[in-house]
Amino acid sequence: PPRAGIRYMGNKDALAGQIVAATSHLAPDAPLLDLFGGMCYVASAVASTGRAAWANDIQRFAVLAARCLLTSHRLPPRRAVAERLLAAAYRKNLNELKTRFAASLQAERHALRSETRHAYLEAAHRWRHVGNDADMAREASGLRGSPETFPYRLSTITFAWGYFGLEQAMQLDSLRYAIDQAAAEKTLTPEQARWCRLALLGAASRIASAPGHFAQYLRAENDRSFARVRIQRRRAAWDWCLGGLERLRPVGTPQGRSGNRVFHSDALLLWPQLDRLGLEQAVVYADPPYSKEHYSRYYHVLESLERYDYPASHGIGRYRDDRFITPFSVKTKVVQAMNELCGAIAARGWPLVLSYPSSGLLTKALGLSLEELLSPHFSDVALVLQQPCAHSTMGARHGDGHKMVEEYMWVAS
Repeated sequence: PPRAGIRYMGNKDALAGQIVAATSHLAPDAPLLDLFGGMCYVASAVASTGRAAWANDIQRFAVLAARCLLTSHRLPPRRAVAERLLAAAYRKNLNELKTRFAASLQAERHALRSETRHAYLEAAHRWRHVGNDADMAREASGLRGSPETFPYRLSTITFAWGYFGLEQAMQLDSLRYAIDQAAAEKTLTPEQARWCRLALLGAASRIASAPGHFAQYLRAENDRSFARVRIQRRRAAWDWCLGGLERLRPVGTPQGRSGNRVFHSDALLLWPQLDRLGLEQAVVYADPPYSKEHYSRYYHVLESLERYDYPASHGIGRYRDDRFITPFSVKTKVVQAMNELCGAIAARGWPLVLSYPSSGLLTKALGLSLEELLSPHFSDVALVLQQPCAHSTMGARHGDGHKMVEEYMWVAS
């Protein structure tokens, strides 16, 4: 199935085929609802079979990906068309930022030409951004109510000299400005603008000086890290965005996509919205967060680039101050959250397909049996998959980049 083009730590891409097989006999004429949609690995695989796929996620960037892949009526704009429509506005915004930050841009170019990391570290230490400077924080606060103010500069004043180089951050801001201008002038349709924003996020995830996520960035603390930073800084956002746009496409046919839906909600709060739609039957797939690490911390840069709302920033990671905190990642709340989720599904008489690893809070930290958690809500509970699976260790922070765990999949009805 088509992909969103964004680097993502989830492992459901490898299991999507088995999930499709496990759900194929369950209410085959009903949609499959993926409660924690992520990058649509499961929903895309399901939609490719002809079953309607409904995807939900709390993160705005994931909802953008789902809308593009699952519900688009047409293909993305061709590269040549996008380049023609975006180039002038892109250059306008970029030139404005280059004028303002000319001295810092020159310092960055000098530091990246150096064979040693000392000039880079010195320039990075001097850089003032929303998270470490009161004037920059006030500038962002003033822009929060009018994010369309020219020039666009969210990435430049928030993430430069961190996840991105200064020039890369300017490019990302200028791309977003150009996309928004084209949408406002109606040279891009709303759907085409969504595709372009998805390509922009894909470019950001590919050019970032980061270990595959945005919980931290490479700080050139040693020569090897600096070498990686220099390689990543050579990647131009404009080129990666347009190149990514060429590779994007929706799932299936327009007729097939007409039955798909996308929701933007906390999975525990989605149910009244579904009831208002009059949905009588669905198969629910749930792959809830299982670690004490909150996923919003790992994708906050993409969330900010999509929302483009000039958020307050704090910490070395320059995190949003309003990141979503899920009870599924809190040891004292996860059991209640799981019971609440199962209760909502069982109350509607819908079957649940649940993925969960042996390393999760429920299974490892609390030592609980998933069968015992599911049985009070469902009369028939069966373990349909248990196999070794490689899980990311969040960019090798704990040693190896991946660890082997047992992946379980339960069907409850």
